[in-house]
Amino acid sequence: MAKSKITVTVDQEVVEQARKLGDAHVSAVVNAALTEHVERITHNAALGDLLDGWDDESGPVSDADMRDAAAAFDELDAASERRETS
Repeated sequence: MAKSKITVTVDQEVVEQARKLGDAHVSAVVNAALTEHVERITHNAALGDLLDGWDDESGPVSDADMRDAAAAFDELDAASERRETS
């Protein structure tokens, strides 16, 4: 893949921590982080388009359903955090 040379400003502490952890190739770290960020934005945009389409077809989600969904995601997040700290 072709590369572009750019200038970025990164917190010094972050760079130092990356180097302490053995990752001297800061460009590779920045590239990986930017790639992940762009993938997340792309995914979120596609999800937003899907949800907008569902709204167009079925109408908006009710407040009660939104609260139930938020509670379910909160439970999933809590379970995930418990597994990560175990």
